[in-house]
Amino acid sequence: MRIAAVLTWPIVWPMAMLARRSDFAFRTCSELLAVIPYVFGIIIRGEFYRWTLRQMGDNVAIGFGTIFFYRDVAIGSNVLIGNYNVIHHCDFGSYVLTADHCQFLSGSRYHNIDRIDTPMALQGGRLRRVLVADDCWIGANCVVMNDLGEGCVVGAGSIVTRATPPYTVAVGNPARILRSRLDSDSAQSLDSDKATARTFDRPLVGSST
Repeated sequence: MRIAAVLTWPIVWPMAMLARRSDFAFRTCSELLAVIPYVFGIIIRGEFYRWTLRQMGDNVAIGFGTIFFYRDVAIGSNVLIGNYNVIHHCDFGSYVLTADHCQFLSGSRYHNIDRIDTPMALQGGRLRRVLVADDCWIGANCVVMNDLGEGCVVGAGSIVTRATPPYTVAVGNPARILRSRLDSDSAQSLDSDKATARTFDRPLVGSST
């Protein structure tokens, strides 16, 4: 896999140098590379984002159709980002899994709505950085607008508007805590499960969510 990645450098390196000049150039390249299919796309996208994002760990797979709006994003190691994800100002820890069609926004205050004498498009807003901590699993078609603590599970179709505590399962619109993963059974196996997870080192190309 590493040899294949090196072979992409004549194509990826000039694009990466262009993308590092501005967020406009970066997003243009991101949308272009998003439509390269499966294995070829995962390899090329991996090399491109390794050179352009603020930080990116090892063994990261970024699916078809996924777009990053900004370069100021950090991704840990052993991360699988599904197909057709949209990522704004968001940082991902290690061992994060996202399913298809997820959106990670810069908070929930993109546009102020307080005044009625001014169009909402002209009122400005407030953006914030969202954190998806280690070992989170986000189901398909979720919208994440606030932080997810370590070990969170977010059910498919959920809208996360409030910070979610570690090791909880959240579902719904808006997402509400369904249960804690730290019940009597899971708490006993937590340490052994995390130790087993850390030994996982095969590529995520063939993984599914």
